[in-house]
Amino acid sequence: MQINKLQISQPEPRTPVNQKIDVDNATVLSHNAIYQTLLSAVMETNDYDNAIVTLDPYSTAPLSLYLGIWGKLNEDIKINVQDSKGITVAVSWTYSMQTGANLIPVSGLVAGEDNVVTLISGAQIVGQYTVTPSALPPSDSADISLGFPVITVTKSVDDSSLVADGLYFSTYFDRYNLAFDQNGIVRWYVSQAIPSYNFVRTDSGHFLATSQGINHCLDMYEFDVMGRVYAVYLLDNEFHHSILPLENNLAIAPSEYTNGRPDDYSTGKDGVSIIDLTSGLEVAYYDMLKVMDYSRSPRPSGSAPGQSATMDDWLHINQSYINTTNNVLVSSGRHQSAIFGVDVDSGQLRFIMADHEDWASDFEEYLLTPVDESGNPLFDFSTQDGIDLANSNFWTWGQHNIVEIPNAEIGILEFLVFDNGNYRSRDDARSLLPKDNFSRVVQFRIDLNTMTVTRSYEYGKDEVGSRGYSSFVSAKHLLSNGNLVIHFGASTMDENGRPLSAQPGYSDIVDPQDGSQALGMLVLQEINKQTKQLLFEATVTSGYYKNAEVNGDDYRYDISAFRVYKLPLF
Repeated sequence: MQINKLQISQPEPRTPVNQKIDVDNATVLSHNAIYQTLLSAVMETNDYDNAIVTLDPYSTAPLSLYLGIWGKLNEDIKINVQDSKGITVAVSWTYSMQTGANLIPVSGLVAGEDNVVTLISGAQIVGQYTVTPSALPPSDSADISLGFPVITVTKSVDDSSLVADGLYFSTYFDRYNLAFDQNGIVRWYVSQAIPSYNFVRTDSGHFLATSQGINHCLDMYEFDVMGRVYAVYLLDNEFHHSILPLENNLAIAPSEYTNGRPDDYSTGKDGVSIIDLTSGLEVAYYDMLKVMDYSRSPRPSGSAPGQSATMDDWLHINQSYINTTNNVLVSSGRHQSAIFGVDVDSGQLRFIMADHEDWASDFEEYLLTPVDESGNPLFDFSTQDGIDLANSNFWTWGQHNIVEIPNAEIGILEFLVFDNGNYRSRDDARSLLPKDNFSRVVQFRIDLNTMTVTRSYEYGKDEVGSRGYSSFVSAKHLLSNGNLVIHFGASTMDENGRPLSAQPGYSDIVDPQDGSQALGMLVLQEINKQTKQLLFEATVTSGYYKNAEVNGDDYRYDISAFRVYKLPLF
């Protein structure tokens, strides 16, 4: 089916059906009641050394607790959390005590150990409590699926002054949101009652998340470190990939007509929605079926295991952001291996950053030309050698996690993206097997004035190689000190240590030497971005090999990480 690019106004919101904030949500009402009950129990006798200690108050955050304390002064209190043996990194932050009843949020406890929570006013210890939370949930086994991830430090921190402050926050598909320290010790997590997949912290310190396991990404939760759920947003259409908070209490996320398009097309994951977090209502919707080239076959296809490739999931947008300087909505379309931009006001296509093969003629004017820093073209696309070189070394394939590097220069866009690397060609005969492939973080600079693109940075091809190859998901976080935290979030090995694709024949060419078992061995690193020095590495696994006979055709989707950050606990 052929569809022409339409020159129409895009951003009108879709008519809401049931979309709203669920003010009657049982979890939210229960958590509000728990908070008020605990707060009302705090009396004047509950001073610093006589606090009411409530571990895991909402039964959703086992390594968190409240200290109920009556404040006699408005003052800042330092809180320090460490295991009683002193073998882990201490977690510290400052809490602003108010006069009257306070519920001080505390987290960073070590599971299954005695933990000492110390309150310090000025230089004086004013309160100290020993608390022992339960052990972590079990990891995968023959009897347990979607268990707790197993974290192993594979490169220790040699100099703590070189790594950024904070914990490594990550989310594992329908398993857990968690945070661990530089010793690989989990210091925070929330239970599976809270979505784990789409996971992002807002400026308020709260988190937003959706997941397939909780109403197919149609329920978006707002929650905090304590596991308290503040709101549940009921969505008419799935927020199926990366949620990004915007200014003015808005949020943007990939979306589409979940219950069927209002036309004859059967497509998915090809729209972008903006909602108002104060009301839960959509304020703008960009239908990319009316913008991008629907006639172009997807690469990778993303078809479900055992199914033939179709056009239904032809674009698969997995992250979007808005560049306010140029008024451009930038999106990553995994199944076209394309990053593209549209005008925020009109929805008019502005550029496509992708290989130049197989586009309908209407779209050729939007394709960017790769150039060096002097503006000279890097590749001769009139030759097969030039096409192959660009495919293997320049373009992104099946990419994720496109994140803006702010730039105030008119006509210039700059961003970091996780290049998964699926195939690295539109031709099977020229494609790479996972064992020969790599995933990487790449920084691009687009000049809309000249319709050119330069690549200023890459990491992963030589430094990590095939052990980091991830045929789907994955993310990175550029930190304020200049370091990069990267999660190669789907790196998977067979029983012989051979890198695997999640979908042979659909996400990658078939490797006849693949083994029959799969174990996710997800690499997480913190590096000095400029020097590429490896400062820390951990490997995250499910703890248990999977196979088709026991676990079904999708056994290669063992464990995966969709988002990663390094953040302070509070």
